[in-house]
Amino acid sequence: MKKTLLTAGCLIAFTSILTSCGTTKQVQAASDSYIANDEIVVENTEVQTTTENNSEEELVAMKKKKNAIESFFTFGNSDEFIKFDETTVFTKEISGLKEKNATTVIRYDNLMAGFGSYNSAAYYYLQFDKDNRAILAKNAEAYFSDFENKRLQRNGRHTERTYGKIRYQLNWGTLSSSTPNNGIGDGYCGYEFVKGSPYFTISNYEFKNKYYERAGDATTRESPIVKYYFTRSQLKQLLNLISEDNIKQTIRENNLNYISDPTAADYY
Repeated sequence: MKKTLLTAGCLIAFTSILTSCGTTKQVQAASDSYIANDEIVVENTEVQTTTENNSEEELVAMKKKKNAIESFFTFGNSDEFIKFDETTVFTKEISGLKEKNATTVIRYDNLMAGFGSYNSAAYYYLQFDKDNRAILAKNAEAYFSDFENKRLQRNGRHTERTYGKIRYQLNWGTLSSSTPNNGIGDGYCGYEFVKGSPYFTISNYEFKNKYYERAGDATTRESPIVKYYFTRSQLKQLLNLISEDNIKQTIRENNLNYISDPTAADYY
């Protein structure tokens, strides 16, 4: 009987931890109002805003060694990232768009940079190399221009692919500290209207899961389809956080060797 009660108590505690992952302090990222030249202004206030509950931490997280218990539960990802700032993103849930906290990160092994956040029932890290960070910035500028010049199409087909492909690494798992599944592939940059407001989107179909070779049927061969939504202010903030200047500064603060560009030989 005591064993039964102890087991039930553990299950209740574990369930409480999981259900709290998607709930957070309230955030207020207003949706973008988009009025075409022949349209009437309509206010949109129906987007739900909830984020995951994170305590405030230092802006720059130093690399640390894990103890044996932490290593068992995290599959090693605590040593993969510099976590250096916070922003927010939107994801689409059954009840509509929800705002989630997102942590900006830099990888130790290849210096890719991006963000991590919950999306539906899992936690994902999207990480871009230098070339694809430049592609993201270029695509964002194209979106800003289309927005300002009223070129966005409310009922356009495949608008999520408007700005073309972008390549990135995807890591995912049940918790932010346990994301052993990983793959590198192509996603798309585009936009989508939700309840009258446009959002810049980053999305991908299934990524091949490299972790499947190790874990087998304990995991899946491919990732789920993932999609993130950004207002203009969110997108600008993300681009600022993962800008080359900010990344270089963060890397210097963490004592990593980093050469942003090859040094050209002197021409005489």
